[in-house]
Amino acid sequence: MAHGPDGIAVTCVAPGLTDTPAARAGLPAAAFDAVRARQALPRTLRPDDGAAPVAFLASDGAAALTGQVLCTDGGLVMR
Repeated sequence: MAHGPDGIAVTCVAPGLTDTPAARAGLPAAAFDAVRARQALPRTLRPDDGAAPVAFLASDGAAALTGQVLCTDGGLVMR
């Protein structure tokens, strides 16, 4: 609310476990299997799964969006 009058939108992207080199180096493969089994969309998330929503938020199409959290986690957290 504080920045709305200045035309500043604040929206968050909350990614789930994403298949990146850093994640693969820091976690065992079983961690990916366990998370995937609990997601509504049972697939391993890729960086593009989070990048596309960020691109949308930076576009004119998101002009009326603010104060939201976009969970790009394959449905791990259902709200």
